[in-house]
Amino acid sequence: MRNGQNKTALVLGGTSGIGLGIARSLAAQGTAVTIAGRDAEKAEKAAANIALPTGGSAGAVSGIGLDLSRPEDIPETLRRYGKSFDIAVLNGPGYRPGRVTAATADDFSQAYSSMFLSLRQVVESVVGAMRENRWGRLLYVSSSSVVSPIGELAVSSVIRSAVNAYMKLLANDLAGDGITVNSIVPGRIDTPRVQAVDAARARDRGIAPDEVRAATEGLIPAGRYGTPEDMGELAAFLCSDRAGYLTGSAYRCDGGMITAL
Repeated sequence: MRNGQNKTALVLGGTSGIGLGIARSLAAQGTAVTIAGRDAEKAEKAAANIALPTGGSAGAVSGIGLDLSRPEDIPETLRRYGKSFDIAVLNGPGYRPGRVTAATADDFSQAYSSMFLSLRQVVESVVGAMRENRWGRLLYVSSSSVVSPIGELAVSSVIRSAVNAYMKLLANDLAGDGITVNSIVPGRIDTPRVQAVDAARARDRGIAPDEVRAATEGLIPAGRYGTPEDMGELAAFLCSDRAGYLTGSAYRCDGGMITAL
């Protein structure tokens, strides 16, 4: 099976932005997708609004409420949902913008809970069925901040680096079970989150958000921000049979923005 048919996927943070782009691409290749969001009604609405190609090859899309700010509730929520998943897209929320000198101990504690412990609970909830089936895909939506920390996103930069280490260790331990574990590293993808970061930078510099965007686009070799669909196509490939020998790596989708090798 090359195209994802008869597979099931859980996409965290799938109601907008990158998560929604990934959900669309997975469904288009035949995967049955469950979109998870804090608000169950919003998740169901996002699922219903995904336009699927005709011809019977697309996967069904549904929505579920899953609050990543309460990691202790995640196993029971997924158990009650009653589905096992072949694919889990770990697209957790970032923490609010702010510089490291303004971050408190509570900031780091809250971010660790919502950005790391919640994803670990999801992994622990889905990996058993993947091991039994000898097939699985775990895909983390990371950030360019793991390559070069972002000053305005200090807390997120720290915690995402910890998650990246966790994913690498998982990849080593699960490869023998037919489970791949990878990360995708977005550059400047045009999402509400990036728009909020641009707005914060604009306030700090006393300029308009459009000026921030124009200056940033000038630093991207591709000359534009990426789209959620750009991310979705990469994710769909990494979650397919075709990527069965790719594990333990981070793949950039950044239009050439990241200057490090």
